[in-house]
Amino acid sequence: MFNTTVKRMSISMLTGMVIFASGTVAAKEAYDGKSNFICATQGVMACVDGAICSKGQARDFDMPDFMMVDFKGKVIRAFYDGDKEATSPIKYMESSGSQLILQGVENNHGWSLAVHRESGRMNVGVSGSEVSFSLFGACQVL
Repeated sequence: MFNTTVKRMSISMLTGMVIFASGTVAAKEAYDGKSNFICATQGVMACVDGAICSKGQARDFDMPDFMMVDFKGKVIRAFYDGDKEATSPIKYMESSGSQLILQGVENNHGWSLAVHRESGRMNVGVSGSEVSFSLFGACQVL
């Protein structure tokens, strides 16, 4: 009976490890520029003229709370606090090592979004002539 219980536990553990490993592989392949995903902004850093910087949440700086990356449409759809939405075309995309990098231009500002291909962690840089923003967050494949 002891051997049977140990075998069942071993099989259960092995099965769990295989499921976990396959989920990890799927995550690596998920941020490859083929599957749409949504990102949540968890924090923002804003700097004016490189001298005065402030931290806060997306709504504090009129930045999007969520961004949906639509690869078929080649756009990013931004959703703000309230009912405001915006769309920005993806002008450039490259898979570089462990990162998927997207870039574009919107409202006289250049932006660059980098997603870590394994973890889904996201960083966005937005630069203008007098102000820059750094957004930090996480993404999930749809």
